[in-house]
Amino acid sequence: MKGYLLFGILILIPGMSWAQCTTGNPGTNCSGPLNVQPQSGNAAQSAITLVDLGLPVPAPAVAQYTLSIANGILQESDNGNGYHSLVGPPGPQGPQGTAGSTGPQGAQGPPGATGPTGAQGPQGVPGPAGTLAAPPDYSFYGGTGFKASVGSNEVGGSLDRNQIDMLSATSVRFLITIGTSVLPSGSYAQAQYTPDQTNWYPLSGEVPVTTPSGTYSSGWQGLPTGANGDYLVRIIVFNAGTSATQVGIHRVHLQFK
Repeated sequence: MKGYLLFGILILIPGMSWAQCTTGNPGTNCSGPLNVQPQSGNAAQSAITLVDLGLPVPAPAVAQYTLSIANGILQESDNGNGYHSLVGPPGPQGPQGTAGSTGPQGAQGPPGATGPTGAQGPQGVPGPAGTLAAPPDYSFYGGTGFKASVGSNEVGGSLDRNQIDMLSATSVRFLITIGTSVLPSGSYAQAQYTPDQTNWYPLSGEVPVTTPSGTYSSGWQGLPTGANGDYLVRIIVFNAGTSATQVGIHRVHLQFK
C-alpha cells in the first residue's frame, strides 16, 4: 500500500499548475490534480508531512480514500473500510553473521582484598604419653678400684655394659663416686653408646676423676643427636698421665629423664 501512495504522489507532481485549494469546513479543500512545489531556494526534498495531534482520525467514507496518522503511524482507509497501517510487518530475521575474531586480553585487574580468617579447627586427640628409659637409673661397675692404663680404658670390660632403650629419653646425667685414689689432671670418666657394635660415641659429658672422696656429676644434659635408640652403653676412663694408675672408682650411675 505504501507503494500505491508513492505512485499517487508522483502522478500529482506533474500537474502542479492546475491545483486549486479553498478553505473548507472543516479543513482546506483542494481540487486536483494537487502538486507540491517547494519554495524558491529550498534546500530540502519535497515532502507531505502529517502531524499527529493525538485526535481521532476522520470517519471512513464510501467512495473515498483517506490518509491520516495515529500514534505516529500512517493510516489508510478506502471506500468506507476501517483504517490500517501502511507500514508492513517486519520481515523474517536474517541469518546470524559469523563470529568476529577474539579481541586482545584486557589488563589484569588489581588483587582482591584478603578474605577473613577461617575459624579454628577442633583440637586433636592427645597423643599417648612418652616413655623414658626404664629404669631411669642404670648402675655400672661394683668394684672398689680400677687400674687405668694410659689413654682410654673401658671400666669393667665388655661384661659390664648395659643395653638401654633411650628412644624417648630427652636428658641424661652421669654420676661417679671416687675414693682416695685419683688420676692426674686432665683425666675423666664418660658414658658412651654404640649404634652398630663397632663405633662408640659420647653419651654423657666428661666428669673429672682427679679429686678424691666424693660423688661427681656431669649435670643434666640433652641427649646427643642420634642417641635415641635401643643401644649398648659402656663407661670409659681416660688416663691423661704417663703411666698406668689406680683410680678409686666405687659407684657409677647413668640416669635419664
